Amino acid sequence: MPGSDSTAHKSKSRRPKYSQFSQQELPAFKLILTPGYVISTFIVVGLIFVPIGLISLFASETVVEIVDRYDNECIPKDFRDNRVEFIKNKQTNKSCTRTFTVPKQMKSPIFIYYQLENFYQNHRRYVKSRSDKQLQSKKNAAHIRECKPMGETDNKDPIIPCGLIAWSLFNDTYGFSVKGKDLKVNKRDIAWGSDKNYKFGADVFPKNFQVGDVGGKSLNSSIP
Repeated sequence: MPGSDSTAHKSKSRRPKYSQFSQQELPAFKLILTPGYVISTFIVVGLIFVPIGLISLFASETVVEIVDRYDNECIPKDFRDNRVEFIKNKQTNKSCTRTFTVPKQMKSPIFIYYQLENFYQNHRRYVKSRSDKQLQSKKNAAHIRECKPMGETDNKDPIIPCGLIAWSLFNDTYGFSVKGKDLKVNKRDIAWGSDKNYKFGADVFPKNFQVGDVGGKSLNSSIP
């Protein structure tokens, strides 16, 4: 019957349901950048950010910064061609006194930083050469799989802390004085709370660390 043929034809149709989205007929807005609009935008942005830039520039100009490089001057002339030997030699005097002049008044707090050059901490093997489990608790002293080749001694005893990161720790210490009067350096609250409370255990003490010819400084086995 004519009616049945028409119904069968409609059921077999694959035409999608009409909508503005499927037919890409949604309303659109295209911004026309007229000269007046562009100039007005730049003026508004300038009025907002120029004062901020001036304030930032003034603040940076008031900062007093002193940079003192001491790696050459603090090494005796006899060891400047062989600095590794100077570090390893326990008979050499590692202390050094530097004198510099502060050009402007420095308001507290005064922050002290050290800067290293040619020290690439993002090398994949270097970043992975440590054991977080070992540093969390003393019961994990044997977790040294990630620390190779600085994981154990020749006697197969685990090194605590193990890994390349611990063996390349920058351990210079500083003291400051003004006109012969020592200045106290506050070292509190310079570490994340999560590191102190969770990442590094208070019962983990250095062990078998300075065994061999690697490194130039031993760690105090009584300090966690």
